[in-house]
Amino acid sequence: MPQNLLKNGGFEADWGEEQSHRCLVFPEDGEPYEKDVGNIFTPPKWVTWFRHDPGTWDQPEVRDAWKHQDARRVHSGEKGMLLFTFYRKHDAGFLQQVQVTPGVRLRLTAWAHAWSNWHGGPHPDDPHWSEGPGYDGGFLLEGEAPDDNWRNFTFYVGIDPTGGTNPYADTVVWGKGAHIYNEYARLPQVEAAAQADVVTVFLRSKTLWPFKHNDAYWDDAELVVAGEVVPEARLSHEPASPKVGDVVTIKARSLTALADVHLVIRQPSGAELARGVAVTGRDGDWYTWTYTTSPLSEVGRHEVAFSAAGGVEATDAFDCTPAVPPERGLPRVQYERTYVLLPPDADAAWALAVVDGAWDRHRYTVGSSADDAGIGDLDVRRVIAVNPGKWPGDLRAFFEEYYPGVEYIPIEAADPHELRGKLGAL
Repeated sequence: MPQNLLKNGGFEADWGEEQSHRCLVFPEDGEPYEKDVGNIFTPPKWVTWFRHDPGTWDQPEVRDAWKHQDARRVHSGEKGMLLFTFYRKHDAGFLQQVQVTPGVRLRLTAWAHAWSNWHGGPHPDDPHWSEGPGYDGGFLLEGEAPDDNWRNFTFYVGIDPTGGTNPYADTVVWGKGAHIYNEYARLPQVEAAAQADVVTVFLRSKTLWPFKHNDAYWDDAELVVAGEVVPEARLSHEPASPKVGDVVTIKARSLTALADVHLVIRQPSGAELARGVAVTGRDGDWYTWTYTTSPLSEVGRHEVAFSAAGGVEATDAFDCTPAVPPERGLPRVQYERTYVLLPPDADAAWALAVVDGAWDRHRYTVGSSADDAGIGDLDVRRVIAVNPGKWPGDLRAFFEEYYPGVEYIPIEAADPHELRGKLGAL
């Protein structure tokens, strides 16, 4: 395994080793300057940096994120780093200068994710919910986000091969940005050839909105001498929670064209699930391989393994649940129903009057059951109540209580002949 040239790249060193509050501040108008900030606990061997334009780009806070407090916030070891703003935006991160041999080609990557939670959203203060992906883990490359909630957080890693410490300098080589939420993912790596005996690495998170919780988590930053690169692949599946009988679409993505791709899906019994051949394509910067399974037949966890030439591997899993039988009483398709409700004392002459007055034009349903008139999961339920005063109690109140949403139309008729005429006039 290549040697990590960063010191404290995994953020495991105790803050007490240096007890640093050191920051490098980049004001919107003015020269950069260093200062100590009491609520910024800069990790040993690193320097915290941030863009500063109060009210637009604000100072973050920094502290350790411990595994024993929330294991999801640590990728490996016992802790990671948390950089956050509260009801404010930030463009900030960490930097470290590293001694290297001039001319050597270097590769930088790191793991990160965000908790991005708006106080006016559907789940305010829920530490498992981020606006955009919701409760799911989210990873999209910059430019792929479907909306501004997804775009709120963007992570980057960068290298200044000249050793400069200004993240806004033209000499910085940045990797592609990524929107990452709720669980750790590795950022797109960046490579650069050292132009001096010192290079500077930058970790950066940038927010779009002043959400209540704009929390960036970092772990396992790694700077190595670039050798042969093992391409990465990612897997996803739809639907997210399939049921027996469903067909699942599995997509493998890589930023590198891969050869000899192969996908295996193991059912809970251990038997391999049949699938179609891969459909290759492009999705922006991604190369894609899309597979469609045969209908699922086993309840339980299905394990997905993808591989390609050069040691590329990726895994995924999904749980298949029993098929849910359709609910009884649901309509096959939506339709409008009008029910002519006759009073309890109506005889056949009244029913024939409904048929004579409305059947040819409207095909109304006719009956004498108030429950039959109101029941049904239909978007439009209309009840024409004939002589409602002959029912015990308040018929309108009955429908409002037991069958809300019914359109209630009362009609008074002295005899079947009058009813026939009134229905014909509707």
